[in-house]
Amino acid sequence: MRKLYRMFTTIYFLVITFLYTSVYGGFVLFWGKILKVFKGEEAAKKYVLNEVRKFGIRAFSWLMSSVEAEGLENIPDENVLVVANHQSLMDIPLVLGYVKRGGFIAKKDLEKVPGISWFIKYMGGVFIDRENPRQIASEIKKVLKGMKNGNTYIVFPEGTRTDDGSVREFKKGSLILAMKTGVKILPVAIWGTMFLVPKRSLLFDPGKVYIKVLPPVDPKNFHSEGELIDFVRDMIVKAVDELRKKDPSGRSVV
Repeated sequence: MRKLYRMFTTIYFLVITFLYTSVYGGFVLFWGKILKVFKGEEAAKKYVLNEVRKFGIRAFSWLMSSVEAEGLENIPDENVLVVANHQSLMDIPLVLGYVKRGGFIAKKDLEKVPGISWFIKYMGGVFIDRENPRQIASEIKKVLKGMKNGNTYIVFPEGTRTDDGSVREFKKGSLILAMKTGVKILPVAIWGTMFLVPKRSLLFDPGKVYIKVLPPVDPKNFHSEGELIDFVRDMIVKAVDELRKKDPSGRSVV
């Protein structure tokens, strides 16, 4: 019976997500262009980003899952570099819906996904080809310029999703954007999204997800990126452990 429920939920989620991002998403971007002409760029951006927030929140209800969010009062009005641990693809709508709308520094593969790639581009995000250092350098220059112009960006500094829920080591250079621009880092801890998308399974598994926004960190208070990485990662590791202990289901990765 559980497997049948998961099958129904998976099909429902995939169909609704495709229609929302590719069909309704196309309308949202089109209407955004109309608003830009008649009401200005700020009104258009506000409308599109609000729709992105709605998508992030609704994605979990489509997956028959709930979200418990903490620390939302720590989200500043100014632009930040959102730094979160990475458990599954569902981390993307989770951050967009509950934390901050911003441009993702995403893998090149996502550029081929209709709907999602459109919004990443709209929000100033970039697609990184890890096998092409020259392309990475070029895209990072765009991000630096965007941050200096007041744009928020979102990164998963582990570089890949976790296998067991633990927070992996952060990649060297993952927080250099904050060091170079002086933009504050907003650490975010995530627990539970990996259970929604189990490894070696084609079916989603609905459940509860936890997210905690921690106080912003000023990179100007650190002498090196390595020191900053250690501090921010330690904050996230402790918060992830707190969220794990709150999870009454006792779920674990097989």
